[in-house]
Amino acid sequence: MSTKPKGRERGTVAALRGGKVVQAALDQVNEGGLESLTMRRLTERLDTHLPTIYRLFADKDALLDEMAETILARALASQDTADSDWTSRVKGLASGLRSALLAQRDGARIVGGNYAAKRNNLSFIDSLVGCMQDSGLPGESAMWAASSVFCFVLGETLEQQGADGSEADILAGAVSAGGYRHLAAGPAWRLFDFDARFNFGLELFVEGVRRYLSGPVRP
Repeated sequence: MSTKPKGRERGTVAALRGGKVVQAALDQVNEGGLESLTMRRLTERLDTHLPTIYRLFADKDALLDEMAETILARALASQDTADSDWTSRVKGLASGLRSALLAQRDGARIVGGNYAAKRNNLSFIDSLVGCMQDSGLPGESAMWAASSVFCFVLGETLEQQGADGSEADILAGAVSAGGYRHLAAGPAWRLFDFDARFNFGLELFVEGVRRYLSGPVRP
């Protein structure tokens, strides 16, 4: 009696590694968005079985944690540790994170709200906290400042990745109808120049830290 498997042999844990599953999941999101990602679709994409996937990842949340780790690894790879100036390092980390998020569809949604105590997640935040400490901010102030930068980048990227290109015209039409003089003076369409507003916000943050440090002594 033949012991050869019928049809195409499906992948096993021995042949399938976590990194391959994570990349397949990221590819799936790139093609269909985060909503399209299911464990069952992954099994079809990888030509394997659900139990095989679940032996590598306990559930979808565990998989998302590793997807976030992959994105953050790309952000870390872009940082220039040779520059000793804290402002340049903060801007480099923030810009590197933004680029890594934008390179992956729904990247901000994958990374946002991820509190997994994993290497790349902790390393990125640790680098930001180090920058804030080098600026002169002490203890928890440095951690809060680092968190503010991280959340700023996530929020800006989330806004950009959620836009479909029609928002500027819709907003312009609504503002031109009257009653929104401050937006009209802006002009409002500049809200959708995502590069300019990111750079402005980052400069504003850095300058705010400088002003905070040069102000009166705080408890």
